[in-house]
Parts: sequence; structure tokens; C-alpha cells
Amino acid sequence: MQPLQAVQQVSVPSVTSNNTQNAAFEMLMNAIGSVLGPVVHQLITSDPSLVHIKGWHGMTALHRACLIGDYNIVLMLVQANSDVNALTDFEESPLHYASKRGMPTIVHLLVQCGAKTDTRDKRERNVLHHAAENGAVQVLKYFEDIFGLNFKEVDANLQSPLHIACDLGHLEVCRFLLAKEERCNLQQADGNGNLPIHLTAKGGYAHLTWLLLSASGVSAGKIRNKFGFTALDLSMQNDKRGHKNTALFLQHYHSKPDNTKVTGPIYTWYFLLLYPFVLFTILIVITRFIKSHQYIAFLIAGVQVLVQVKGLSARMPDISRWPNPFFIGFFSAGIFHTIICFVCLMFIYVYENIIFLLLSLTTIPLLLFFFYKFMVQDPGRCTGSARDPQTGKSLTLVDLCRMQQPKYVYCHVCDIVNNMLTKHCKLCDICVQGMDHHCLFLLKCVAKNNHALFIRLIMVCFVNMCLYCLGFFIYTYTQYGQLAFSEIVSKLIHEEMWPLSLLLLNGLSAFWSANLIYFQYTVVSRGVTSYFGEEFHRDKNMSTRQQLDNFAAFLMGRSLPHKNAYSPFVQHTEVL
Repeated sequence: MQPLQAVQQVSVPSVTSNNTQNAAFEMLMNAIGSVLGPVVHQLITSDPSLVHIKGWHGMTALHRACLIGDYNIVLMLVQANSDVNALTDFEESPLHYASKRGMPTIVHLLVQCGAKTDTRDKRERNVLHHAAENGAVQVLKYFEDIFGLNFKEVDANLQSPLHIACDLGHLEVCRFLLAKEERCNLQQADGNGNLPIHLTAKGGYAHLTWLLLSASGVSAGKIRNKFGFTALDLSMQNDKRGHKNTALFLQHYHSKPDNTKVTGPIYTWYFLLLYPFVLFTILIVITRFIKSHQYIAFLIAGVQVLVQVKGLSARMPDISRWPNPFFIGFFSAGIFHTIICFVCLMFIYVYENIIFLLLSLTTIPLLLFFFYKFMVQDPGRCTGSARDPQTGKSLTLVDLCRMQQPKYVYCHVCDIVNNMLTKHCKLCDICVQGMDHHCLFLLKCVAKNNHALFIRLIMVCFVNMCLYCLGFFIYTYTQYGQLAFSEIVSKLIHEEMWPLSLLLLNGLSAFWSANLIYFQYTVVSRGVTSYFGEEFHRDKNMSTRQQLDNFAAFLMGRSLPHKNAYSPFVQHTEVL
């Protein structure tokens, strides 16, 4: 009996100890999932062996932390001697998880601690495949810069990172891989014979399909996979909107010769650009032949415009997703038609007023000059990476990974490192300094180099709009002053719809311009922009006089005389 009792006395504490450690491990995994750094530190300090325990599917605490993506917790676990090359039941390492999570700083930490970059999981996928699976562009760039890994390597299903990104619809990854020819092979087929374009067509990713066909050529859309399907066939097997748009696009090029160049909707782009000007010109011609009931033509045209522009957004309704030029077409058409109407119809009635004459002869040329200058002015495009203040060396993504609190950001589209006051505009597809906003009515970014010019343009537009409205009333009084008010209104609606429609357009635009000018005044007078420093717009530390001084100095291109200590532009003047 004694030996049995002895065994029982030894075994019971062992079971209790295992249960206690398992409970502590569960607490550790939950603390990591909830990003409770102090709890994690307390647990691994009390029992360092917890970092070596494997849980569900063979995951260690380090796997869990890499998947959550908290740098400090990963650092604590690494310092506690966690195995950076531990494998799960699926043979996935912590580096695989970090790559999947898309945190280059954590990836860099693991690599510095000895993590292997050539490890493959059970599906034969390496770190590049895992990064592409979750759209982690910066991780892909990191491995390219540090290790020069081959993006064309395939997994067990013969899929490269491009195949995976296309299958899941990760646009940014695909654009990154397509940017350089050595990063991808568009003619490489996977285990089912699918090219990347087959996968985008099957998924209904219309814009991705357009990018791939533009890069690979029309012939890629005609290749069949192992099941005998072309990209067109795969897109037609589904009935969703993306598949329909993809099918129409592929069908258009399916019968074209292989050497046909894939282009965007050039004719549609010019149609949207010129449509407002041409339509209004047609209306003017019509009114020259119709002496009464002119409002009917304008009403029909107005309804037609509303139908035409219904649902229009910043991008064209096309799978190319080009920026929509309709808004700048509408804005420029309003400017030129207003000037034409004023000069040809009203000027002879207002030129006797010397003040009005001088204003007209000054502001109209000034408006055209500012409009032209704004269109050709560079908004502040970043052409290269920011430089290290100490060494003067151009910064890279790797440099950012080494910084504890980097004051820079990496743009994977432009492949440059920018300061914190730079933003990438998705419509212009460039990085600009001191971004204020992207103006749809000018089809351009308003940023550091053209922000003051933009405000000047809007102010001159406002003056011209007011002058037109005043000129219209002088013209109306001169022509119909002897009639009653109701008769004047009837006369204008029936016989003067050209100047009357422009009065309505300029009146509404003047109201919009006045609000925009006031908004810009509240922004720039405090040394910030619409995009950067919105939280500082309500700063009350400056008097009205100081704000007016700042606004005037900004318009003249001078430094602000009254600095806002909280302005991000004041704090980072040396960067700009």
C-alpha cells in the first residue's frame, strides 16, 4: 500500500501543476488577444516556460502576438526567449503570421532575432505568399529590399503571390507587383491552368482585370485553363455586377487581334469633359431661332443633364476607374459661357459706368490667367524620399522599421518615404506635400505649391460672378425697365433664357464660393489645411486681426506673421 500511496502523492501535484500552467497559458493567450501588455509581462515573468507551450493547432504565444500585431508584446515575448522559428501544426512560423498581419516593424524584429525567411508551410507557401494573402504591400517591399526574395516562387498549387492577390482581389498588392516586370509573370499558370487574369475574372474584380489585360495583352484573355475556360467564360458564369462589367470588357477585346492595345475610355473621357460646354452652346444656338418659350429647351436640357450625371462620382463609371472630368468640364463651361454672354450681350449696356468697366477689364483677364496658372502649376508633388536630418541619406522602408517612433510614412504606390504632412492622392495617383484637398471641379490636388493660388482663383471667380449678376440687372433694367415686374419675368423666361440661366448658375456658384472662401480663411489663418490639423480649426488663441494678417500673408506667399503653436506646419517647418 505504501508504494501506491507514494505514487498517488507524487502524481496528484503533477496534474495540479499541469492544470495551473495550462490555465496560465490560456490567460496569456487571452491577454495577448486583448492587447493587455502589463498582464502579458506579469505572466511570462512569473512563469517563463509559458512562451514555449503550444496551444490550439500548435500556436505559441508568439504566433498569437504576431497575428494580433502588437509590437511591444512581440518584443516582450522575444526577450523572454520565445522560439522565433516555432512551427504550428500547419508548419507556419511566427514570421508567416507577422507577414500575414502586415506589420513590417514586427517582421523586422523577428528577422533581427533570427527568424528564417525561407520556411514554407504545408501548402508550400513562404512569407511572400502569406503577405500577399492579406494585402500586406509594405511587408512585400521589406522582403524585396532586404533579402531580394523572388516574387515568382510558387506554392504547392503552383500559385505565385500575384495569383493569391488576384484570387482575393487585393488591388494594392497587384499594383505593386505589376509595377516592375521582374516581380511577376503574367503568363504563369497555376495547378488548374489559371493565369492571374482567370482568377480576377472569376472573382468579378473588374478593375483588376483591366489592369492585367492592359499589362499582359489581349492574348491573355483568350487562353484557356485546364477545364477549357477562358477569362471571359469564368466571368460569365456569375451574375453579379462586377462579373457583368468584367464580361463586357473582356467580350469587347475577345475578337480583337492579339496585338491590339488595351486602352481606357478615351472618347468617353473627352465626352464628359466637353459635354457641358457643347450642350450649353447648342442651347444658345436654339435660342437664336426660337423667339419665345425658350425655357422649354432649357428645361429639357436640364432634365437630360440630371439624368446624365445621376450617380456620377469622382471616378468615371468604367472599370478603368479614371478620374471623372465632368466636374471640371462643368466649371470651365460656366466660366467661358459667362464671359461670352457678358462680353457679347451685356457689355454695351454697362461700359458707360467707368468703375464697372475697369472691374470688368481687370477681373476677367485675371480669372483666365489664374485658371490657366492653376492648371499648369505643380501642387507639390513628391518625387523622392525624405532625407535623414542627420546624414542626409534618402530614407527607406527599412529605416522606418528601425525607428521607435518614426515621423515618416511609406507610400507603396509611389515607393517613397514621406514626412507626416504628405498624403497620397488616389485620384491623381501622386504624393503631395501639405495636402488641403482634391478639387473635383479643377481635377487637381490643392496642396503646398498651389493652395494660395487656389484661394485667389476662387476669390476672383466670386468677383466675376457678382459682376455678371450686377451686369444682368443693368442689362434687364435698360432693356425692360419700362415694363411691370411680372412682364419682365415673363419676357426673360420666354426670350432671354441664355442670360437668365447664367444668372441662376452664377448666383448659386457665388453663394458656394463665398462659403468656400470663408472656410479656407478659417483654415489657413491658423496655419493648417483642410486635411491636416482639422482639430486646430477651432483654436481661439488668435485674434481676428491676427487671423486676417495671416490670411493676407498666405495669399501673398509670405510666411505667417502670427504662429499657432499647435499647428502641425509650424512644428514641422523644417520638413516642408
